Parts: sequence; C-alpha cells; structure tokens
Amino acid sequence: MTGKLQAQVNEPDPFIIVDEGPGAPDISTVEGPAGGERMNEPLSAQISQHILKLAEGERDKRLKFMSVVIDDVARLCEIAPEQQEQLQLAAKGAAERSMRDWHTQAERYFRTRLDGADSDAAKEMLEGMGSVNFGGNRSEEEGESLDLWKDTLRTVLSEDQIDRYEEVLEQRQLDRIEAFTLMSVTTLDSHLRFTPKQKAQINELIHFATTAYLDDVQRYWGDYFERGMLMSLANAAEESELRKILTEEQYDRLKEATANFDHFWDQKRRLKRAKEKAALRRAEQAEKGEETEKEVSPPEPAKPNVMTQ
Repeated sequence: MTGKLQAQVNEPDPFIIVDEGPGAPDISTVEGPAGGERMNEPLSAQISQHILKLAEGERDKRLKFMSVVIDDVARLCEIAPEQQEQLQLAAKGAAERSMRDWHTQAERYFRTRLDGADSDAAKEMLEGMGSVNFGGNRSEEEGESLDLWKDTLRTVLSEDQIDRYEEVLEQRQLDRIEAFTLMSVTTLDSHLRFTPKQKAQINELIHFATTAYLDDVQRYWGDYFERGMLMSLANAAEESELRKILTEEQYDRLKEATANFDHFWDQKRRLKRAKEKAALRRAEQAEKGEETEKEVSPPEPAKPNVMTQ
C-alpha cells in the first residue's frame, strides 16, 4: 500500500471511548449549548454514551453501502484481489470521515434539548426522543462522494479501469435524470393537461431542473416522491417562465398543488439568482480591470524611420 493511501485512511475514530485517566479531559468543563451554565458531568456522559450507541448503527449502515460500491467497482473493472483490499480499507476511512457532520449535528441536537435537565431523568428523555436522521435521507451514500474515496480510486485503479467505471457512472446519472424528468412531466401532464407544445416546453424546464437539483431533491426528500413533490420541479423555473407556457388556470392549479414545497424552491431560485449576479459582477470587474490595464500601459515606442540608401 502506498504511503499516501495509508495516510488517507489512518484517521482517529471520532467515536472512540477514551479512558478517564489522569490526563483525560474533564467533560464537566464543557460549556452548554447556550454558552451559559456548564453541563454537569453525569448528564454529559449519558448524552455521549447515547450518541455513541446511535453512531454505531449509522456507521454500520454507511459501511454496508460502501461494500456495495466496492462490489460494483469489482464487477465493472475486474479488479485484482490486492486492489480490492486497498479499496476496502479506503471505504472504511471514507465511511468514518463521512460521520463528522453527523456527529456534530447529533451533539448539538441532544445537548441543546437536554441543557439543564436532571441527569436522573436524562436516560428516559433520550430514549423518548426517538430516531433522528442527522445526515439526511441519503446519508449512507456520503462516503462515495468524498475526495478521500475518489482519490483512492485514482490511486488504486488503472487508467483503463477508471475510464470504464466513470463511463458507467456518467450513464447512470443521465438515466436517472431522464427517468425523473419523464416521471415529473407525466405527473404534471395528468394534473394540468398540456398541449403537445406545452408538454415539450415544460419538459425542457423540468430536464434543466432535474439536472441541476436531482441530488438535492433526493437528499432532502429521500426516495419517496409524492405527487406534489414531483410536480414541484416545475417551480425551479422563474414565475415569468412558467406563465409564458401555462394558462392562468394551469398556473394557479400548479401553485395550489405544490404549495407545500415552495420553501425549498424559493431558496433554490434565490441561490441561483445570487450566483448569476455574482458571476456578472466578476465579469464586469474583470472587464474594468482589462480597461484600466490598457489605460496605464505605456504606449509602444514609434518605430524608427529607416531611410533606404
């Protein structure tokens, strides 16, 4: 194994239990969520143990998914046994690293809600909070998206193997986009009854929205898509674009059916407009910079008038 790969995966486990020896930190000195009173040691320990227990299940789920990814690579790329061993080690490192945000959110969630609680009642309160998904609906897949995993693939696989695998991944993404676009447009058509021209125009808008936001949509809502959510993809477009295509009645009917999802698409449209404005400002600043550079540049010296004898 290369030194680079070993360094990538040899990271401390953020969930390991540290014995409270002479040099161990005093968890009773950790400030509470509000920065006011400090959380007492027994309660803080109970919360830590509860988070540790939940983390074990979450980690197992992520490791199982990475095993699926490795099997996929092995079948598509026909990898050697030593390559598979390296990928398995890297998959463990990627799964562990993907837990960082989960752990941060879990700490914040439980410590905020139990701040100031009686430690004797903490266990019952913790168990009564139920199961909370801190990583999103597709959290198990986070390890595959990390640079650690992608860099390992480039290190372990040959160029030919990488090309074959990336080609399959790209086609899968295109298939997902096409399938989701068709599902959304078909659902919209059954609700709004498009003309062929309207359907073609809406299909273009939905295909653009799916290409840009499918990962966000699935991360937010998971793999269960109700009718209103599927139709809400149309709301990725600006109101003016939709009104050019739909009749007044169709537009009102669309907004009524997708009202529960407005907050998501309002945020996406605002972010899109902000990015467009930022890109425009950068382009204008670059243009001004070029003009200023031209103004301050000294003129080229005149060429001497050489007389021919």
